[in-house]
Amino acid sequence: MNRAHRSPRIAIVQSKMHWRCEENTIAILENLAQAAEAGAHICVFPELAITGFHRLIKTEAEPLRVEHALRQIRNLCNEKSIACVVGTPTFTQDKPPFNSHIHINEFGEIAAVISKIGLTASEASFFAAGSSRTIAHLHQTRCTSVLCREVEDLESISTQLTPGICDIIFWPSLIGHAPSNPPDPFEIDYLPMAQQLAKQSAAHLIQCNWPNSLNTPDACYLGESAVISATGELLFKLPRNQAGMAIFILGSDQYRWLAREPLKSNPAIAIE
Repeated sequence: MNRAHRSPRIAIVQSKMHWRCEENTIAILENLAQAAEAGAHICVFPELAITGFHRLIKTEAEPLRVEHALRQIRNLCNEKSIACVVGTPTFTQDKPPFNSHIHINEFGEIAAVISKIGLTASEASFFAAGSSRTIAHLHQTRCTSVLCREVEDLESISTQLTPGICDIIFWPSLIGHAPSNPPDPFEIDYLPMAQQLAKQSAAHLIQCNWPNSLNTPDACYLGESAVISATGELLFKLPRNQAGMAIFILGSDQYRWLAREPLKSNPAIAIE
């Protein structure tokens, strides 16, 4: 990061997941405008924020609908002079869609498209794997993304994100750590991996986790987006299982929390 430039103000949106692309897009635009009003330079949303990450993804991941959503988001970024990092499917003519995190700069231009390389078995049944991890410049800050469970791939990521190559690694996700006593020995704790990634890359790591799951509506251990310093220190975690927005200065261990409506107000729909 250009040290003459002040540290950017970041907004993390733990956005309530909806079933439909249009509902999620409305929420993104509302939160993006609110983040701009709060003085944020960069606003980050979770994995597959436009469509939602649920069992209807195959019907919601329709190119024209996603393109329309991205056009609205890009226009608002340009209007409000705010950068946005948002999860969405992306498309090519000869492959299945990619699970991507798109970096849109403060002029509404797409600065980077980072597609998930390390897919789970269920994801690989619908998405194609990405092949590279690029760097975007958002408000004079060098940024990239590592999507969800890719933080497990520390060895391969270390060759892509050598120390000094970027200032922020965004970590969009849909993961949780279920409370259990004694702890479940088979459950993966991703936080230490994320801390190691931040340390080995010498970059701040900013998670944006969904606060709810439509596939498992009774889950009560989501949210808790983590912010980690470039030395691997956990600076803070956001509220568990709550929708809202956190505003903070990069490097600070303090944030302002703007709560949204309760998650339980999201109506269920019947799925055939």
